[in-house]
Amino acid sequence: MTITMDRPTDVYSRPNARFNGDGILEVRASAVGNCRRALWLEATGHQVTNPRSDDSLTMLEAGNALEPVVLRAMQRAGWDITPTDRDNPRMVSLRLGPTLAVSGHVDAAGVAPIFGLEPSIVEVKTRGPEAYKKWRTLGAERSHPESVWQAAFYTYGAFDQARDVVIATLDTGNRAWDYEVIPAHRVERAFEQACSRLGELAAHHLVNGPDPYALPERDFTADDWQCKRCPFLNACLPGTAAVEPQSEDETAEDAEPVTDEAARAALREYEQAQEMLKAIEEDKQWALGMLRTWLGQRGEQKARLEGREKTRTVGMVKNTRYNVDHKRLNALLDPETRAGIVTENVSSYLRVS
Repeated sequence: MTITMDRPTDVYSRPNARFNGDGILEVRASAVGNCRRALWLEATGHQVTNPRSDDSLTMLEAGNALEPVVLRAMQRAGWDITPTDRDNPRMVSLRLGPTLAVSGHVDAAGVAPIFGLEPSIVEVKTRGPEAYKKWRTLGAERSHPESVWQAAFYTYGAFDQARDVVIATLDTGNRAWDYEVIPAHRVERAFEQACSRLGELAAHHLVNGPDPYALPERDFTADDWQCKRCPFLNACLPGTAAVEPQSEDETAEDAEPVTDEAARAALREYEQAQEMLKAIEEDKQWALGMLRTWLGQRGEQKARLEGREKTRTVGMVKNTRYNVDHKRLNALLDPETRAGIVTENVSSYLRVS
């Protein structure tokens, strides 16, 4: 284990992969889940063909800026948090054999309130509402396994052993946050998985040296989001177009042609229907509010009242709902067992915004 200190600009702006002065291939911990070919292309100095858009960079920078907000929220919730000094961050570098190293900066170490016994690595992530919901429901090992791999490397680099890790996540849409604890034995397994994956890259380096034209195999196909967002997409797959998959129950040959004018007319009909529904819903809520007040004034839970066509029953109804504590479920069950309990159901719909 090697602990080094770098300047902040080196930490936050360095590439995902590079060859250091000793010829070691150094992979950034946050990039251990990236395509190995993309890492090789970056380390060997290939020109970026698909740079990040301005919007993408803004989202990335906003996510980095919000990480201290999550750590402060954890402190207010009773966690004993030791965050990284962002002006002089702690860098962890872990050697994985003679040709490969993984390095990165730890977000924080923390001890859980009441029952926490020893410091754990705290890895902070920011997610949009849908990704946040997916993380809470499925657990990080299924929804975002690369975040667990990253935290596992930090754990071994900082403590030289497997420990529980904490994935703390902020919902950037609703400004809510939560955390998940990955038990030590699953951190050990995640570390082994990541080492096995990167081991193939180390073997490639050992055989070929830093040859920019000896490319490793791809890890993803052109349909995967990792491939579509790759900064070397056009160099790796020239002419690849991000085409949305077509619905299985509708093909271009069977669909009736729709003119632009017909589509505009349909949109106007939709807008008119939305306005009518909104007005109806407002009237409905006003009427329910009046009835709720009337029932409360009578001191009753249910009463009969004459309506337009018949006498109706107006009453308060209790609806019991049951929530699943996904945090406890994720801590108790390994990802394979959870996959048989918490399943994904993907559907599609048309949204007009």
